[in-house]
Amino acid sequence: LIKLAFAGVVVIGMSGCALRAPAYQVSINNVEELKRTDIHPVKIGSFAVKSGAAGGTSINLRANPMSSPVGSSYADYLADAMRKELELAKKLAPQANFEITGVLLQSDVDVAMGTASGYMEAQFVVKQDGVVKFDKVKRGDHRWDSSFVGAVAVPAAQQNYPVIVQNLLSALYSDIDFQKAL
Repeated sequence: LIKLAFAGVVVIGMSGCALRAPAYQVSINNVEELKRTDIHPVKIGSFAVKSGAAGGTSINLRANPMSSPVGSSYADYLADAMRKELELAKKLAPQANFEITGVLLQSDVDVAMGTASGYMEAQFVVKQDGVVKFDKVKRGDHRWDSSFVGAVAVPAAQQNYPVIVQNLLSALYSDIDFQKAL
């Protein structure tokens, strides 16, 4: 009986625990970039996950699956992040003629010992009155110091995930073609 109980504890301990990504923290640099550019107000359209996309709904941080705190996918997380930054920049308008939609292509975090890294890649489309003005794939990457110890490395990876999204949005906002489209 003691061996059986011990085996149960080991199996439960090895299965990891479900985590949620932290709420998106707005990047002041991204908001300033949006304010600096002379873009029209926009509305946020649909954001989806490409069928079979890695990291679309869950990302493994070692043995711990991390899910989005917004909606049911990381596409929802990305749309919410963009909405927050556009709103702070006073560029969000639900009735605007310009609309941004997106497809999350892939997202992953490698909680390696020494240096951890992560990325998110998405296709963004800008339409004006239904006509496509911009259609590009953008990627955001981020690296940070990691640890051999999972109890240190996993929370660090969890806390660094929003920076990956900030970097992806920065790549989008600073794109001259994106700015011209709006």
